[in-house]
This record gives sequence, structure tokens and C-alpha cells, in this order.
Amino acid sequence: MKLVPIQQVGGHIKAGAALPFGVRDAEGKLLLAKGQMVPSEQMREALLNRGVFVDLDELRDASARGSDGGTGAEDFFARWEALQTRLSVLLRSPQEPLFLPRVKECAAQLIGWAERFADQLLFVVIQHDHNRHEVYGLAHLLHAGAICAVLSRRLGWPLERQKSLVGAALTMNLSIIDLQGRLASRGGKLLPPQRAAINRHPDEAVAWLRNAGLDDAEWLAAVAQHHEQPGGGGYPQNLPDPCEAAQLLRLVDIFLAKLASRGGRPGMAAPQAAKSLYTGSQGHSFAALMVKEFGLYPPGTLVKLASGEVAVAVRRGTSGNTPIVSALMNRHGDALGSPIRRDTAVPEHAVTGLVPAQVLRVKLSPHQLYDRRYEA
Repeated sequence: MKLVPIQQVGGHIKAGAALPFGVRDAEGKLLLAKGQMVPSEQMREALLNRGVFVDLDELRDASARGSDGGTGAEDFFARWEALQTRLSVLLRSPQEPLFLPRVKECAAQLIGWAERFADQLLFVVIQHDHNRHEVYGLAHLLHAGAICAVLSRRLGWPLERQKSLVGAALTMNLSIIDLQGRLASRGGKLLPPQRAAINRHPDEAVAWLRNAGLDDAEWLAAVAQHHEQPGGGGYPQNLPDPCEAAQLLRLVDIFLAKLASRGGRPGMAAPQAAKSLYTGSQGHSFAALMVKEFGLYPPGTLVKLASGEVAVAVRRGTSGNTPIVSALMNRHGDALGSPIRRDTAVPEHAVTGLVPAQVLRVKLSPHQLYDRRYEA
């Protein structure tokens, strides 16, 4: 029996519905049986916040029954959760016969969303709860795939090349998914066995992908070289001239790592992470592209407005420093009854600074923030 943390299967657990699988402790002992009702959203959240697990085989069965490939009537955010659940099973099973075609399906789904829902994709990446360290490895790959889909589309890469890059983003860390979660939780200096696992993971991922039947040269090169640096100094081969896809993937990887908290160290706000990436890469053209594409305040960023209101960016604006936002709290710190759309290009609603998450007294509801009733 292989167990996965319950936080990784949140998309399968619905308030008012029966559990599609059993819930177990760290030894595999059954705590809650499949079919037991989850009566409320509060109970669902309590369950997700407990240190419990799900049997991978039961999860595969639930995924096979419940997956609609993202083409049904569900909204984007429900489909995003479903994709995360699907990947939590898929990326741990590279030996499965259908592993490769299913990874390609997931990559194609992200590319489609980058065209239709780019702001929402950025929102879920920026607003990810990094305190759930146990899902870091999986979330990191999904977020990398999402950002690579957005950026490769902006670059005008052919569709097949976009698929290669996003596929590489989803599979670059196949051998260290769970290790990354443990390291994010603990922080501190790597132990020698952990350092060795990190150093060899690009080569291991390439070997696993070849064994799965992958013959896409650019995908394989991007995975093999995503820790190599222009001019040398990277690993595992110390290559001086990594391929273009690997360079883009490496910068996305670094940006996401800057957003994440680990071992008690808080993550950076998105604007600070982008600035640090640009400076640290000596103004690399791909880092500049990321800053330009996301804007100074990408969707999901909490900001203070000239009006005194606290808001969250929901869409990129006409310029990098004028996002469209939804006001959530008034100037006195009181929660508004519903989000109010503001255009920060208007002086009285201009962004005056960032707001830490601790200040927010409102639970963000992506469904409400992107409800068409609040688009005006």
C-alpha cells in the first residue's frame, strides 16, 4: 500500500458528498471508510488539515471514475483542483503504460487554459497555500507547467514546442517529488544522501521518461538541463550552453522557489520574487519576459490602494503597474460585503503598496472574484 497525503486529493472531497476513498493514518490503518459523508465545508477543511493519508490504488479508482478531462461544465477552479488530484497519482506512476499519453493530456490542458484563463492560472499559483509543505513537490511541478504554458504562448512558440516545454515542467522532478515536500517542511542544510538525490534527479527523470517511451528531444533536453547555467556552474553536467527551453524552465523553477516558504522562512511576495529573479539572472531576457507578462502585481497579489482599501489583483491591466483588482476591505479594515472591482489606472484607486496575507480578514473565494457579476 502506497499512501499519499490527503491534501493532495482535495479536488475529490466535496462538502455534502460521500468520501470516494478511505482515510488512513501514517501506518495505513483505516480511520474513515469510503462512502462516509462529509457534511459541511468546515468538516472538509478540518479533514484536509489533519495529517492523514489516502491509499494510492483507491485514489486511482476515484480518478478513473471522476475524471472528465476538463471538458465538462465545471468551472476553471474546480478543474484546476481535479488536475492537481490527477497529477498526484500520475506523477508517482511513471512505470504505468499510459503514463506518457496522460502527462501529454495534462500539458495540453494547461496550454489551453493559458489561452482562455491566463489570469486565473496566475491567481492560483500566486495564492497557493505554501504552509502545506507536504504537497510542495507536486504543486511546484503543476505551477511550473502553468507558468511555462503562459510564457511559451507569449513567446509565440509553435504548439508542439509549447507541449514539450510544459511536459518537461511537469516531469523535471519525477524522482524527488516527496523529498521536496520533506525538505520544504524541515528547511536547513541538506544531508549528503539528500544532496546526492538532488544532484542526480535530472538524469533520473530523463531515464524514467525514456523508459516510458518518450523520444521528444527538446522535452528530454529541457529536463536534463534545467539546472544548468549559461556560462557553466550548474548541474549535473556543468554545461556552458543549456538549451533555450531549459533556460526558461530554470528561471520559472527559481521564481516559484522564491514564492515558497520553507523551514520557517517565509516566501517572497510575487513582485519581490520577480525583481530578485531579474537581478540575479543579470537581466536575462526570459526573466524580463516574466516581469512584463505578469506585471508588477500579478493576479493573486494583495495590495493597498490610494483609497485606503485592501484589494487583490485579479487581472493584468493595460500596464504593468495598473492591475484590475477586487477591493475586499475598506479603509477602516472592515470586510466588504462582496468584492468591488477597481481599476488601478484611476488615481484614487492606484496601488500604493503590498499587503501581507496576515492583514486580510476575508477568506478569498476565487469563484466569487471571477464571477461575471463583478467584472464591470
